[in-house]
Amino acid sequence: MSILQDPIYLKPETLDRALDYLTEYPQATLWAGGTDLIVHLEHKKLKVSGIIDLTSIPELRFIEDCGDKVRIGALTTIYEIQTSPVIKKEFAFLAQAALVLASWQIRTLATIGGNIVTAAPSAETGCPLILLDGNIIVQSKNGERKIPTNQFFKGPGKCDLAPGEIVKEIELEKLPHGYQTIYQKERLRRSMDIALANAACVLNLDGDKCQEARIGLGAVAPVPMRAVKTEAVLNGQVMSDELVEKAAQTAASECKPITDIRATADYRRDLIYALVKRQLTALWKAGAE
Repeated sequence: MSILQDPIYLKPETLDRALDYLTEYPQATLWAGGTDLIVHLEHKKLKVSGIIDLTSIPELRFIEDCGDKVRIGALTTIYEIQTSPVIKKEFAFLAQAALVLASWQIRTLATIGGNIVTAAPSAETGCPLILLDGNIIVQSKNGERKIPTNQFFKGPGKCDLAPGEIVKEIELEKLPHGYQTIYQKERLRRSMDIALANAACVLNLDGDKCQEARIGLGAVAPVPMRAVKTEAVLNGQVMSDELVEKAAQTAASECKPITDIRATADYRRDLIYALVKRQLTALWKAGAE
């Protein structure tokens, strides 16, 4: 018996044609890398009436340096994010996040557009993206719409994507000179595992003074979250072991983890404490060298 129940299968070669198909078959499921979709189908967690396969649309797969911005096509693979010289130079922590997403085989198929549309609270690219100024650009038959990166995620499995819209690209403003970044995650196994907790940090220091801190936390709230209370502890202050300790404790207290089969809420808070303390210390010491 077929899992797909003989669904309609369509494979457009342009974005315009894909939007035509989506208008004609609004209940169809979009296929990018398929790495999550296949699992849901195999475990019968999802039934589809049709599939629109986007993988033959070259205009959605690119990384482009535009001077003060970087544009990333929605079908750009996680492996391409991981290895891109432009991403490594401008957004090192996004490349770090890509590197620890599943296995290299998955990374050659999974796309950044698919990763964000899946909207898992633990999604690797979520934490870096919410800390960067930029937009998720979506397209429909009615035109283009820009959604700020920090407003795209709406809940577990939910994002700000309306019926008839397809994620087209991600547009990110480059960080000013001197900004440092880091991404890390904690997991049960060394590879191929969903994060129990993850964190990203952007830090701008003037000597030992914190000019700006941005902290992103994942797998500890319904969406990847900005730790705004933690940022307030750091901004304008002189870095010290005591300040780092206070910031790590604040991050642990302001996150909103749940207990599930993989970890308890208290354990996830402990992980956030350790991650934020480790990241702040690493960036502070690196900046002081």
